[in-house]
Amino acid sequence: MFTRYQSSSPSHKLKVLLFVILLTATGCQPQKAAAVRKEFSFWPSAPDEPRIQFLTSYVSSADLTDKQTKFEDSIYGKADVLPITKPYGVAMWKGKIYVCDIRSKGVTVLDLQTRLTHIMGASGVGQIDKAVDIAVSPDGYKYVVDANRAVIVAFDQTDRFVAVFGPKDFNPVSVAVYKNELFVADFRGQKVKVLDRATGALRRTIGEGGPDDGQFVRPLAVRVNPKGQIVVSDIMKCRIQTFSADGKFVSGIGQMGATPGDLNKPKHFSFDSDGYMYVVDAGFNNVQVFDDEGKVVDYFGSSGTHPGSMDLPAGVFVQEGDVDLFKQYIHPAFQAERLIIVTNQFGPHRVAVYAQGHLKKGKTLADVLPSRANVETGVDDPSKPTTQPASPRDRLPAPLNLPTTAPATQSR
Repeated sequence: MFTRYQSSSPSHKLKVLLFVILLTATGCQPQKAAAVRKEFSFWPSAPDEPRIQFLTSYVSSADLTDKQTKFEDSIYGKADVLPITKPYGVAMWKGKIYVCDIRSKGVTVLDLQTRLTHIMGASGVGQIDKAVDIAVSPDGYKYVVDANRAVIVAFDQTDRFVAVFGPKDFNPVSVAVYKNELFVADFRGQKVKVLDRATGALRRTIGEGGPDDGQFVRPLAVRVNPKGQIVVSDIMKCRIQTFSADGKFVSGIGQMGATPGDLNKPKHFSFDSDGYMYVVDAGFNNVQVFDDEGKVVDYFGSSGTHPGSMDLPAGVFVQEGDVDLFKQYIHPAFQAERLIIVTNQFGPHRVAVYAQGHLKKGKTLADVLPSRANVETGVDDPSKPTTQPASPRDRLPAPLNLPTTAPATQSR
């Protein structure tokens, strides 16, 4: 399903031909005036220098495609609009954002280069009933968790169906790909199941049910860090645990609480190429950034009405590169280094895009303060409704500086 299509009927072709002749005769091309951005959301707040900027967000395919004029509607026909209703897992690969919308069939694909939207796995044997997570391999294969069918559905570099995997007693909620293996968080099974990437055969399991280190209560998300270690978030234990490639417990961070480094409802997380971990917390309505020792080094987001606010966030993906696709949204004084994509299940920013970076050489806070939005920072009160602004209960400490230069390598 594309957001814009062209009919092949004779009357439609005649309209298009007349439209082209008109443009050729007048020497004109349809132009749409670019909106001038007047307000920018940055984190942390002044007097600290900004390191995170909110860029833009999508709630439907119409946010990706330029709106047509009434005259264009008469020529092309009205464009189909595909809503993004309740997004969860998210990934990005070669200029495309892949969104798991649990209220829609298939995976919504926002192609930022062609500015078109289509659905991957909308019908046929590869139809996805309820996508909750997606992982993309370095060679472009996509692996999608279908929670209703309890399977992993695989697609190739062109988003065409390849295979479906579903071992016995399978309750997948998250997937990660590393080399020739798929790591799948099994929610009810209280473990991570490791599958052969080519055949879907079960190779081994990691962890077991229980409250101790190396055990799970409700594992919700699984990822592989740059060291090749397996990392798993547990929404009931409010904890994130790291395992070696062979399944041995290495370390864990987090506990229930409202102070820096605590977790309330940890959902998905993602790593940048330097090994920093970005953790979405639906209870705090923010993202905390941890170093490889488990220390909080940065944060962004909060509930509210400001640009870039969060409302029950669920998914996050860090993308190295592709910054130029959003250059029109970046503040002139800000040097964006990498992208951070966050999904929200409610609110006006269903698929929100942020940039991590720093002020350009020679620029100061004075260059951004006049257009800086008033944003909340810190840990929100999880007892308040997520659809209402919540005042911070505990402030996070002043973040440490993250690396300002991102490697040129492609993110996983």
